[in-house]
Amino acid sequence: MDHIPFSGIRDIFEECSRLEREGEDIVHLEIGRPDFDTPDPIKSAAKQALDDGHVHYTSNYGVLPLRERLSQKFHDENDVRYDPESEIIVTAGATEAIFLTLLAFVDPGEEVLIPDPCWTYEPGIRAAGGVPRRYPLDPTNGFRPDVAAMRAAVTDDTALVVVNSPHNPTGSAISEADLRALKEVVLEHDLLLLSDEIYEKIVYGETAHRTPASDDELYERTITVNGFSKAYSMTGWRLGYLGAPANLIDPIIRVRQYSSTCAPSVSQYAGIRALEGDLHQPLVETFTNRRKTILDRIEDIPGMEMPEPAGAFYAFPTIPGESDDKAFVRDLLREAGVATVPGTVFGPSGAGRLRIAYSNSRERIDTGFDRLEQWLETR
Repeated sequence: MDHIPFSGIRDIFEECSRLEREGEDIVHLEIGRPDFDTPDPIKSAAKQALDDGHVHYTSNYGVLPLRERLSQKFHDENDVRYDPESEIIVTAGATEAIFLTLLAFVDPGEEVLIPDPCWTYEPGIRAAGGVPRRYPLDPTNGFRPDVAAMRAAVTDDTALVVVNSPHNPTGSAISEADLRALKEVVLEHDLLLLSDEIYEKIVYGETAHRTPASDDELYERTITVNGFSKAYSMTGWRLGYLGAPANLIDPIIRVRQYSSTCAPSVSQYAGIRALEGDLHQPLVETFTNRRKTILDRIEDIPGMEMPEPAGAFYAFPTIPGESDDKAFVRDLLREAGVATVPGTVFGPSGAGRLRIAYSNSRERIDTGFDRLEQWLETR
């Protein structure tokens, strides 16, 4: 546990709580969760599940009706075929799906390639006894994977490579060309691929989501992870899932039966309803409008630059005039009441940047940027 630190975002949360207890008004642009209520049809399905007595353990794989619906979703939306009986596991959030995969496939001393910057994959790798190795994302190329750097990072000990698209914290999305290059690296070095697609439905403009497992040659070595938290504002329901060929599911389900046993039963029945129709669309439309506000406000601040995010709900701009992102974020919070996240929380490539989450209203976003601009003028 000495090698598994507390989350860097935890410090921001604690400081926000302290300031708010003292009566300060904090504009929250740090929280990586939608600020919406879960859609009513989903909540109604959960209430019905309670009334129907679905309150007990389920299969370690999850309830079959949900797995059947997920199988259909994979086929219709991602062009991937997973058998609902043996190739899909419902998990307690996408985070658990990732953790189970790492425990199942990473032996002590083996290396896992992760993007730099990225969400917190590193502690899970270390918990499995593995060694994280970072490959940089190129800001001049929209923070898409630098495949040459990825190839250079591979060693004889590399077992697994992680991709996340759309990406946290940059909002980037892999292109068709990126996928072809990634495929070359994975096949050349006989690697497994963990594809984190939790922001799949939150994309903008002409961006199209690409699932690596839809490629026949990548299918046999890919674990596809997704969930309900982001697209349906169900973070507290703890509902995720993964799909993979049966031979890869086997070691994962062995780990799974000794972890949380199953995802919450009521959440699973709610998940069935979430997959019916386009309940995510109002959320995506709102994020689209907020994204425009964020881009317009960042463009007006000298020294704050970034590629336009293609998906998710994050901006990852440079910090005007300095590189100490932790000090900048701390002072911005304490002196102006605006909460963001230091870029280095997500890895060395985040130095001199900060993550802004547009998981707040446009009015509060404008208030936050008004404060930021006034604060910068006084520094």
